[in-house]
Amino acid sequence: MAKDRFANLDLNLLRTFLVLSQELNMRKASVRLNVSQPAISQALQRLRHHFDDELFVKVRSGLEPTAYAIELSNTVTPLLDELAAAINGVENFSEREIDQKLCISMNSIAEIAIGGSLFSSITQKAPNATLEFQSWTSSAMEKILEGQTLLGVGYHNEDFKGVYSEKLVDLTGLLIARENHPLAGKKRQIRELEGASIASLVAKGWNENRAIAVDYLKQHNVNISVGFRSELMLPLIDVVRRSDMLLAVSTLFPVSQHDGLVALDIDVAPETIQVPLYAHYHIKNRNNPLINWLVETIREELIQQTCNN
Repeated sequence: MAKDRFANLDLNLLRTFLVLSQELNMRKASVRLNVSQPAISQALQRLRHHFDDELFVKVRSGLEPTAYAIELSNTVTPLLDELAAAINGVENFSEREIDQKLCISMNSIAEIAIGGSLFSSITQKAPNATLEFQSWTSSAMEKILEGQTLLGVGYHNEDFKGVYSEKLVDLTGLLIARENHPLAGKKRQIRELEGASIASLVAKGWNENRAIAVDYLKQHNVNISVGFRSELMLPLIDVVRRSDMLLAVSTLFPVSQHDGLVALDIDVAPETIQVPLYAHYHIKNRNNPLINWLVETIREELIQQTCNN
């Protein structure tokens, strides 16, 4: 008869196992669980004894899971996620009772446009929550899957099946210039952009190898070039202030907050230059009331910002 390993299993040990399988690093696991590294080592010894397997072996980069640990993690993770959702769903949700850390990653345009107002909105409605904003990076989706990030705000996701993407708003493309730019001050035809140079914001996982504005204008037989690319918004703004380059952004960009910059008035149908912005979160959280509340709060701030522009 097979040994019943569940009967006397401490669920706290199982949680430690799952965090170790995600982090593959004793120090990082201890930080996430808010315990000491010796406590993690002791828990791992108990897990090894319980499952009669090494589970993790030391390598130069940290820990490497055994075949048994990989299979156990893949099997147990969705079951514990369902259990957590069932238990948490029993209680009525109230944002004022949120007392956890809320880690939200945002791409640069969202960060600069709604970072401050979103902070005020969330902390006012959930005063006991601890809020942490993270810049969007190439590992943003992995952090959502691993539970390090609760929710992300970015562009389309095609590669991560465990991440659910919910559309927040459609953003309309916009070109920004210094206020004395030759193209500023009156309505311009799209062909007048021929030969222009743009400063392009790079969003990891979306446009590392292309510039959306260049692709769009090429469809209208207008050729422009990329003069400067950056993952950071502030250098792009500074370059545009000091040159004839145009900044390719969207209607989310808070033009009024940046002296010396103006939005160009280009004669083009807005619906032809729309890009959707999404909230990304772990698929297990699709019915999580906290996530639903955060998504709606972020959507409200995005809509308000685009209306202000």
